[in-house]
Amino acid sequence: MNIFKPILLLTLLSFSPISYSIEITPLAGLRGGGDFVDTATNNNHTVEASDSFGVIVGFPYEKGKMIEIYYSRQSSDINSVDVNLESITGRVDIPLVINYLHIGGTTPISEDSGLDTFVSGGLGFTYLSPDLDGLQSDLRASFSIGVGLKWPVTDNVSLRVETRALATLYNSNSALFCNGGCSLTVNGSLFVQVEIFAGVAIKF
Repeated sequence: MNIFKPILLLTLLSFSPISYSIEITPLAGLRGGGDFVDTATNNNHTVEASDSFGVIVGFPYEKGKMIEIYYSRQSSDINSVDVNLESITGRVDIPLVINYLHIGGTTPISEDSGLDTFVSGGLGFTYLSPDLDGLQSDLRASFSIGVGLKWPVTDNVSLRVETRALATLYNSNSALFCNGGCSLTVNGSLFVQVEIFAGVAIKF
């Protein structure tokens, strides 16, 4: 029977409460920034700062490192855009929903004094969805980079605070949102936003 004791011990350890395979973090925050310069009018159109909500799903990779799937959603407006649509013509504020979906991860900076600091980053897509009849949504490549910290409360619960810069790529003179005869032609190559958020990270 003694030969089975080490096997039983290893089995119990593998299912012990300190072994986790996934971490889920619902998040809420504030996202600001983001400007489009219309090449036709040279007007600057700003996306209003507003609340953001999302979730991060993480998987342990190495000690202190995580592979993560990051999703965040913001409902806002683009200011004073000239449109020529069947439903409306003139200068209007366009309601806009901005979704980010990135795959990336975190790597630790330090694990001192009970606070774990880290660098985060990811690659993926931005989905820009205007809520106005006659305008179409846009899917663009994007990336993010940030810094954050985790404060462990228990073995499987931590408070997470983080700030990220999110950059969406597009070509100069790209037409956005428009379908048919309407076009918003933008100058530049990056649409940049900054997000600050907090959440409760729960390990399973």
